[in-house]
Amino acid sequence: MAERVLDVVALIETRPIGPAQRTVIGLCAFVAMLDGFDLQSIGLAAPAMGAQLHIAPQAFGVVFSAALAGLALGAFLLGPLADRVGRKRILVGATFCFGFFTLATAFAGTVPELLACRFVAGIGLGGAMPSFISLGSEYVPKTRRAAVVSLLWAGFPLGGVVGGVLGSRIIPAFGWQSIFLVGGVLPILLSMILAMVLPESLSFLVATGKSRDRIGHTLRGIFPDVTTTGETRFELVKEIAPRATVLQLFRSGRAAGTLLLWASFFFAFMILVTNSSWSPILLRRVGIAAEQSALALALYNLGSLFGSASAGMLLNRFGILRVLPPTLTLGALAYAMVGWSAPSLDAVMIAEGLFGLLLGCASSGLIALSAIYYPVAIRSTGVGWATGIGRLGSFVGPLAVGQMVGAQWDVPTIFAALGGSVLIGAAASALMVLLPQASTPDAVAAATSVSVRA
Repeated sequence: MAERVLDVVALIETRPIGPAQRTVIGLCAFVAMLDGFDLQSIGLAAPAMGAQLHIAPQAFGVVFSAALAGLALGAFLLGPLADRVGRKRILVGATFCFGFFTLATAFAGTVPELLACRFVAGIGLGGAMPSFISLGSEYVPKTRRAAVVSLLWAGFPLGGVVGGVLGSRIIPAFGWQSIFLVGGVLPILLSMILAMVLPESLSFLVATGKSRDRIGHTLRGIFPDVTTTGETRFELVKEIAPRATVLQLFRSGRAAGTLLLWASFFFAFMILVTNSSWSPILLRRVGIAAEQSALALALYNLGSLFGSASAGMLLNRFGILRVLPPTLTLGALAYAMVGWSAPSLDAVMIAEGLFGLLLGCASSGLIALSAIYYPVAIRSTGVGWATGIGRLGSFVGPLAVGQMVGAQWDVPTIFAALGGSVLIGAAASALMVLLPQASTPDAVAAATSVSVRA
């Protein structure tokens, strides 16, 4: 019997998104939602947690940054590992990890125990994101990739909305531990569902030379009407990237783009997480109660949800690099307005909503850009390191605010300083427009095949 050649990338490109692909996208978005839920929880629990565990306000910078240090480490280490052992394996393990140690946070009785739980939970959170972004984007056509990545990232603010609304109700009623009990059990259950239901990336299976039987079984699960036999040879058009290493992010004309992308990630993610963690404490200093801050953060996350969801449409229509600089710039101004408008709760809520809308769109655009900018063989590495740099910014931000609080800076000045720093990220994203065309992935891709033989 003659050998049949099947290009899995071409198959995905020519087919509409079916039920199995929508399931993959939905599960990945659910992981993103729980990620956002977790990061929102620590900020809401902080006031009550500080009173019980005797944590001084300025010391919360270390508490917030513990998980964020883990987030950066998880993205740096597990992103590249996903390019070698598989997106699914890393995603399942990372989801279980952050669920287990979020649950353990509820039982922390000392500050060292709290820091340890938050750090290890952060490793799981940081490792999950590159995998679900890569996995979700590789199951859709390139023309839909930016929109799907934006949809996935919309799960993050959705988790913040759920966390803000739920936290404002259960923390006063059941204590700060309750938000971590909910935020721990759900990821553990989800990791079991992922292990049973989620398929591995077809592009990854072909690119890494897995067996025909495994590729065929996965392919039929996604496209039931496609028939394969033992004689089927699977191929894909592989962009040049011989091995998933960090150095590959700087080769083939990508060095300048990678550095500018990292700068944008650093400042965008720095302010996003700092807002979620520090705002309840800062706003409390100007007379806004914790339950009112929870509602303001819920509005911020609602704005971010709409911003992230609409990013795909804006990116497809205007292009990523025409969307990022203005949204980052206006988002910086909106964040400064939060501090200037306090103690007016209505004004704070409006400013938080605008900030969420603009930075939600910008952060979603950055995630989409990282998924598009790098070829499939180093995509998890590229997304992982970009988000790792963003998480490094998230680690630095709360520590910097802790220093400002300790130095007795007033609240409006703190918000203005953080908002102003985001303008650096806006400038970096604008400079990407000036890069030579050779720096784009389309210019360095090559139509070489990767074959899998029995």
